[in-house]
Amino acid sequence: MLRICTRYTPEQDTMTFSDGLTLTRTQMHNAGFGPLTDLVFAFAGQLLPLQLDDTETGLLSAICLICGDRMELEQPRRVERLQEPLLEALRVYARRRRPRQPQRFPQMLLKITDLRGISTKGE
Repeated sequence: MLRICTRYTPEQDTMTFSDGLTLTRTQMHNAGFGPLTDLVFAFAGQLLPLQLDDTETGLLSAICLICGDRMELEQPRRVERLQEPLLEALRVYARRRRPRQPQRFPQMLLKITDLRGISTKGE
């Protein structure tokens, strides 16, 4: 979901999938997003000011996937250790890309929390 939200076009209120398919809010609602549609579009609008590039999006996606606080993990600490280099890579990359915006890294991490909130509502 993170990747598609980075392909949000607010002027047309559309999202473009990786295969080039572009859908309006109504089309996404009808395609199965249902009541989550407005939450997803709101999240996408909140991502816009961050101006994430492909590297940041990829690292954030990996951080979301490799998460030690998921239910029923047998070795959550081991998963957290796998996540640590990804967090460090994102922190270093964000600081190098935007040295005058030290708040950018924490802002990106907060978006993970927002994304998890949407995912929880979709269960």
